[in-house]
Amino acid sequence: MFMESFYSSLTQVPNRSIKKRSKGLTMMMDSGLSIRQIEDIIEVAANYIDIVKLGWCTSLMMPIDYVIQKINRYKQAEIDVFLGGTLFEAFIIRNQFEDFIKLLDILNLQQVEVSDGSIS
Repeated sequence: MFMESFYSSLTQVPNRSIKKRSKGLTMMMDSGLSIRQIEDIIEVAANYIDIVKLGWCTSLMMPIDYVIQKINRYKQAEIDVFLGGTLFEAFIIRNQFEDFIKLLDILNLQQVEVSDGSIS
């Protein structure tokens, strides 16, 4: 009761648009979460999360079937997923861009982060 009345007393809080949003997106970093951890996050915050970045190279540190399960669980909650830029850079520095594209196809991902944090 107190929390409801307290929250409703907060003024000038903009209404959150419903998914799929085209502006005001919220990104979350998955730094190697387990599926159980993802389930907990989805239970609490799925309505607020628009996109998840599989950070660093964590998607290569677990079996590909597990990564696909993670991605599918996010997508079921209407959360888009993309691979982080460090992984992109790891493929680029090794002249393996085509292998990176194959990985995106296997994971059924449409977005990536392009960065220059590890290479020039």
